[in-house]
Amino acid sequence: MLEKIFKKLVNKETILYTIFGVATSILNVAMFHVLDILGMEYRIANLITLITVKLAAYLCNKNFVFKSKCNNFMELVMEFARFVFWRGATMILDYVGLIFLVEIVHMKKLYGKIIVTVLVIAINYVTGKKHVFKNQVGAEKN
Repeated sequence: MLEKIFKKLVNKETILYTIFGVATSILNVAMFHVLDILGMEYRIANLITLITVKLAAYLCNKNFVFKSKCNNFMELVMEFARFVFWRGATMILDYVGLIFLVEIVHMKKLYGKIIVTVLVIAINYVTGKKHVFKNQVGAEKN
């Protein structure tokens, strides 16, 4: 039973998601930090960073993690719309979560950004796998 759970949790898809998730998370935190150091208001820096990182994540997840293939332009539009919807939801969580940690909890901006990013990664994997990239090629199916 433990072997079955391990195989479900640790496979090519989850390893690739982890690699690209770490890469986009580093981009997320680094870009935010650079814009913050440059004096940009942290809410605006976070918004610019989130939009940039979400687009990069779409390309990585579509092409390398879930290997989603669309048969026509409409399928691509629908897939991207699902991605925007689900990542938009976690983007709101990321955006509001950082404000909460900075302004209510009085946490340092960089630490708050890291904490929120880790939470969002887990949610994004589940929503990506279950709701966005539905026509996977080469990825494990449930």
